[in-house]
Amino acid sequence: MIARVRAVAALLTAAVLLTACGGGGSTEGAAPPAEGGGAFPVTVEHSYGSTEVPRAPQRVVSLGYTDQDAILALGVVPVAIREFTGNRPSATWPWASDRLQGQQPQVLAGESISPEAVAALQPDLIVAVSAGLSREEYDLFSRIAPTISQPPGADPYQTAWQDTTRMVGTALGRSGEADRLVADLEGRFAAVSAQYPQFAGRTAAIAAASSTNAGFFVWTSEDNRGRFLTSLGFTVPETFDQLAGDNFYADISSERLGLLDENDVVGWLEIPGNDNASLEAQPGYPALRVGQEGRVVNLSQEQGVALSFSSVLSLPALLDELPAQFAGALGA
Repeated sequence: MIARVRAVAALLTAAVLLTACGGGGSTEGAAPPAEGGGAFPVTVEHSYGSTEVPRAPQRVVSLGYTDQDAILALGVVPVAIREFTGNRPSATWPWASDRLQGQQPQVLAGESISPEAVAALQPDLIVAVSAGLSREEYDLFSRIAPTISQPPGADPYQTAWQDTTRMVGTALGRSGEADRLVADLEGRFAAVSAQYPQFAGRTAAIAAASSTNAGFFVWTSEDNRGRFLTSLGFTVPETFDQLAGDNFYADISSERLGLLDENDVVGWLEIPGNDNASLEAQPGYPALRVGQEGRVVNLSQEQGVALSFSSVLSLPALLDELPAQFAGALGA
């Protein structure tokens, strides 16, 4: 389990910082009541069955790596947030920090979080949509408080932002607000796609140098990074889906860097701590046509993490920036 979390977490964030950051802060924050006196109990269906939340949660623990964004977007400040990457205050990035309402949730750091640490927070809801819990772990946490995992049949690290937002909305008694957030953001994607019709029929991929070997990663069309591209009208080349097999990324040797030339544009993430993280540092880069023709968009660290979160709060920030950068790289 720990080995899987290590590998997947590095890929999700394009960072290898999961073990950093202690974290403290107040645990006094409490969720405000559900708007309109939301009807409780509510039931949430997920991969391990169904969970009943008997009353409006007052002390929510965000156990998933990226679940805090949906919780915060719905107006609730968790009493604790799982550290993912970047050592940000309260484990919260700028696109969500104003939602903390001046509170300082405790930070849960480390590759695994003990049930004892969570129990000490006295939660009445544990959100673990992106936590990757095993059945045994889920059973342990659900003895502490009602716990929700990823949707039925979904990979915990690949849950679509719409599903996460709606699941959390149901658990918090805020389904109406969750639906509104989803509709608004889907509308933003539609508007941006219409603004850049030149993306339709063009190929694009998100890639990064491997942090574990002399190669590179390309995320598939079923990964949240790939979904960002396809939502804008791009197509992720089938080559990368085929190379990935059952994974949500293809791990490709550096000798095959030329595969990136199957794209009209490449978004490149740099993994912090990797001495050879830039695309220009990769063997074979001088022969790469997308590099020669300026069709590479080098994402900032914050953009890369926002894309890895792919949340209802992080995606709007990307829509303000990346489409224009992609268009510029395409010369359109």
